Amino acid sequence: MNLIKYSAALLSSAVLLTANGAIAQSAQWTRITENSVKDRFFVDASSVQRNGSIVWYWEYREFPEANNALLDVKVDQPVHGAVMRWSADCSNGSQRLRKVNAYTTNRKLIQKFDYGNDGMLIQPKAGSSTRKVMEYVCQLPQKR
Repeated sequence: MNLIKYSAALLSSAVLLTANGAIAQSAQWTRITENSVKDRFFVDASSVQRNGSIVWYWEYREFPEANNALLDVKVDQPVHGAVMRWSADCSNGSQRLRKVNAYTTNRKLIQKFDYGNDGMLIQPKAGSSTRKVMEYVCQLPQKR
């Protein structure tokens, strides 16, 4: 997989909160994949935190066409981007959605969602973009 490194400037207007609530100033966005409808998937490599087989990370999804179906509630503006906080269990291939910040095409914040331990638990299908992102973070080495 040919991964392209993106600077924090690419997504500088997307407000991203780290696990401790501080604003991420030096995100290291790595483009992981693009699907058939041209949605692009990125991971902030600097946000990846590992505890054994459990990995926490921030993901950014960019949608050329509005993707309001991503959210579990109706919002009054088209969603063209989302910054998502996930925890993944690399030992069984499952992940839980913790937070979502939804954005317009101009990266204006629409709404923040904080699901905590009640976020949806999924097991992404092999070959899916979500699975590729999870496999990427699970293969990253432990930070020292």
